[in-house]
Amino acid sequence: MAGTPPTDRPAPFARFRHGSLECTVVTDGILEMGPARVNFPTADPAEVDALLVENYLSPENVRLNDNILVVNVDGLLVQFDTGVGVDPALGRGFFGEKTGQTIPNLRAAGIDPLDIDIVAITHTHPDHVWGLVDADGVPLYPNAKVAVSREDFEFWTDLSRVETAPNQHMKDHFLGAHKALMPYAEADRIIWVEDGSEIAPGINAIATPGHSPGHVVYQIASEGETIICWGDLCHHYVLLLQRPDWAFQFDYDKPAATAQRRRIYDFVESNRYKVLAYHFPFPGLGHLKKDGAGYSWVPVEIERALPAETIRLLRDAAN
Repeated sequence: MAGTPPTDRPAPFARFRHGSLECTVVTDGILEMGPARVNFPTADPAEVDALLVENYLSPENVRLNDNILVVNVDGLLVQFDTGVGVDPALGRGFFGEKTGQTIPNLRAAGIDPLDIDIVAITHTHPDHVWGLVDADGVPLYPNAKVAVSREDFEFWTDLSRVETAPNQHMKDHFLGAHKALMPYAEADRIIWVEDGSEIAPGINAIATPGHSPGHVVYQIASEGETIICWGDLCHHYVLLLQRPDWAFQFDYDKPAATAQRRRIYDFVESNRYKVLAYHFPFPGLGHLKKDGAGYSWVPVEIERALPAETIRLLRDAAN
């Protein structure tokens, strides 16, 4: 009788080479956002549902990955965003049990958070900065500097905006950003980022305000290869690629977010750059391909390491 097959899931991290750079992506988990027609408001909600069904996806529960990229460049470990964190009031408690996995998954990948030199923030929304601190507000990356745009920092850490926020969810945006970022600011561990800023050799910021007042994407170049790590420029690999003019419900300035989306799509596709997409299916590495009025997603295949036992068996078979 055949034995019971193993039920282990794939590892929560992936590695790949980018030019001379070693890159690791760890998952912070999956955000379950609910109905697509709410998250991606359009004039015709039925069209949103139909497009998802056409692509074998449920319209009733949009699932967004949180893909955390770490790049080893010239001896510096640069991490891009941090996930939702583990705060029972704001982080994992807010987004659910399938989130808040960054720190243990970094360790599973052999990366000690204490060794991170720079945390490069695309913007200061909950699922990107709340993971900077633990539930007590203690920095989880105490040896790192945090690279962030001044516009986003000043907007989202301004507690005077809490009183005028339209609902508790938006109030928590401000409260959480303040809790996550101020310990680094008070320790003088902030690097202010603007358009064109180089935060590490070959890693430059591109200002893309729209989804958030100071949203940036990062261009990572090595040996003629380029990745655009784009944060929340695009949330969904079907809806906002095939329909770039549709909005996401948390876009701060929807027309500006759409304009930036189209600008960076064209920039990436015309230069044949890779993308590290924060919210796309893990690990979020791929290309854009022009497809009618929109774009399609072409995942990049990651070469896998062979386990020692596999190598031994292959050598035995060759002999």
